[in-house]
Amino acid sequence: MTDAEEVRHYADAIMTMIREDQDTGQVPRGVSSWDELDESVDENDYYQQAGVPTGTHEASELRDAVGEEINRRLSGSQGGPWRVTWTHPEGAAHDISRSVGYATQAEAEMIGQDYFMAHGGTYQVEGG
Repeated sequence: MTDAEEVRHYADAIMTMIREDQDTGQVPRGVSSWDELDESVDENDYYQQAGVPTGTHEASELRDAVGEEINRRLSGSQGGPWRVTWTHPEGAAHDISRSVGYATQAEAEMIGQDYFMAHGGTYQVEGG
């Protein structure tokens, strides 16, 4: 189990770097996840610059926890996380959100609408 204070420390450092890169235009302001961030920069550079340890099982767990915290913060910075629940026409409900939710309500609505058009049933968007 990772130390919450240590996770916050590294996440704070990485978020500062991300904001600096947004100020210079290297990273889009609307980035809402590590996946989107990786389209602009190499996210591994942030881990390295922040001094996140590597090479052990504990370091890997720490890195995962820091990544989850960064995802949560990036998603939250865009009004998220937005969650989508799709209900099958026969009544079974399924969470169709990605693990960190969707950054914007419009993105969540689009996913719900796609499922609705392809499979019928209903969908509900929550969060923000």
